[in-house]
Amino acid sequence: MTASLKSRFGKCAICGDQLIRELLAIREPDRFERHLGVARDGYLRRWVECSGCGAVTNVYPEGVIESLESLASGYYEVDFKSSTIGQKYAVVMSLPPERSDNAHRVGRIRSFLEEWRSIEGGAKSRAIDIGAGTGVFLSRFLQVTARDGQVWSAVAVEPDPVAAEHLRGLGQFSVRQEVFSGKSGLAGFDLCTLNKVIEHLADPVWLLHEASSALNPQQGVLYVEVPAKETLFHRPSDDNILGALHRHLYDVVSLNAAISRAGLVVMRIERLYEPSGKISIAAFAVRPEAAEARSRKGAA
Repeated sequence: MTASLKSRFGKCAICGDQLIRELLAIREPDRFERHLGVARDGYLRRWVECSGCGAVTNVYPEGVIESLESLASGYYEVDFKSSTIGQKYAVVMSLPPERSDNAHRVGRIRSFLEEWRSIEGGAKSRAIDIGAGTGVFLSRFLQVTARDGQVWSAVAVEPDPVAAEHLRGLGQFSVRQEVFSGKSGLAGFDLCTLNKVIEHLADPVWLLHEASSALNPQQGVLYVEVPAKETLFHRPSDDNILGALHRHLYDVVSLNAAISRAGLVVMRIERLYEPSGKISIAAFAVRPEAAEARSRKGAA
């Protein structure tokens, strides 16, 4: 039984162990697959758990993943078919803080930064948001930090042309329309964020490693937020979080494993129950030299 499952589902992209236990079967193509013409008859997609780190991997019917990869440059044209990206931005930005996942995210990050490093009024700091999407995070973050007398500049990295055009129109930060890599020349940032990004990637460890190159080696902080695998048991099977565009779902152990394999040191990691009802995992990590410097400072 175990041997057949091993050969059937393959290895985990996060830790390299075997994918062995099917947790959920999806028998209907989602809206992105339907847009691409994926047939309903005989459709079967599986969420399968790793025997090592516990991450859950999306295992696709033959040929589907190749079709989905062709959607990369047109994601928002499908996602916001009944509205515009600007309308989505306006709705999220207008939510009261107690109902906004994004406002809570900004608060979490600001709280960690206050503990991690002293930011004096007037001091200049730099942030980079990889996979910036609608821009709600950077917009809220810059508004709140400016209100507190902090001076932040920011870069939004977003490969989707529709989203990048929208981000440029906000006029609040610089925009790089590209897939981020360590060769992008973007480095020395005090904060780097990956908000609901790495779950879309076949090789999340690669992007985490590349993102580490963007950090200020001595004090830069990486914030990573991903959907939790508990979603499998608490949301309907047609929920967007369980859709075809998500390659992995995480728990605390598996996200810690991915970040550690990328050569970073996890400083804090937790499960979140967000105002929207989403269940997420969030982590703060730094480069090893920053963790060592903090350890020496604490021992002094």
